[in-house]
Amino acid sequence: MNNDQHHRSKQKRPKWLSPFLLIRLLGIALFIYILTTVDLNALWQHIKEVRAEYLVYAIIFQVLLLFIKALRWHILNNGSTQKGIIMQSFGEFFESYAIGVITPGRLGELVKAGHAKEKNKIMEAGIRVLVERGFDLGIFVLIAGLAFVYTINIYASTLIGALIIIAGISILVLAIIFMRSAKATAMVQKVLNKLPFISMNLNLAFRKRSNKVQFTVAALSLISNLSYFISCYYLAVGLSFTLSFLYISGAVAVAGLLNMLPITVMGLGTREGTFLVLFKPMAEPLILAFSGLVFLIAQIGGGIISFLLGYSFLFLARKNAAQK
Repeated sequence: MNNDQHHRSKQKRPKWLSPFLLIRLLGIALFIYILTTVDLNALWQHIKEVRAEYLVYAIIFQVLLLFIKALRWHILNNGSTQKGIIMQSFGEFFESYAIGVITPGRLGELVKAGHAKEKNKIMEAGIRVLVERGFDLGIFVLIAGLAFVYTINIYASTLIGALIIIAGISILVLAIIFMRSAKATAMVQKVLNKLPFISMNLNLAFRKRSNKVQFTVAALSLISNLSYFISCYYLAVGLSFTLSFLYISGAVAVAGLLNMLPITVMGLGTREGTFLVLFKPMAEPLILAFSGLVFLIAQIGGGIISFLLGYSFLFLARKNAAQK
């Protein structure tokens, strides 16, 4: 088979063989399965325990978080003002978020890269995902470290907090470097092209962004993550928690970091265990009620909203492209 025939055979390869499509399908199936197994009665009991106005505030900040992060992803892509491109970016983000919150290790992030199709474009999208996740992870780690220094009182908490803060700042610096530096992209390209047994032959393009765009991405990252912590704080206040915003945010951040590890699906078990330790000596039913509400609003609720928005935006993007 000559090179032209080989190239045509690769082009004719069925799309269903794509690993990204497989992740999407598995994510959708897992999402539906989890929804059918959730104890709705137990979740309803948690809802009844929180004051209604604080529940509404928590939901508003969760929705705000989703749209701010979707906008950030669009700006990281190219920030185009074309309607079809905006809908595609928003659809990619919401779909990946919905799959990410219910898969161990946030496999949904891979779906964003999968939309790029071509090998070089997929890897370039992967770098943008690293920037995005770097900002989110760095802010979570930083909040956790500040909580250990100033509010969480355990053995050597100040030292632990200081180390965590250094780690958080380091992650944020790396995210900024990957957003600003062409050398960082070149380094990734060099490493990937030298992988044994895999012929990558990548030629990654670095997109130079203005200082204004870089500042906007950083600001949106801070605002969106603060929206998450504010949402969780309203849930805690609605349950009559008397702890400070920083303490509650720190506990949520620690639980969130553990949930990112591919240990359990949706952090079930790890979140409850973390809260029971950090919120001691509060009453256990109250702590579990808070954990249940975080699970319901931030994960189940955020996942359902993102799921519906994701496929709506992707449908509209395809429809817009077909009309051209």
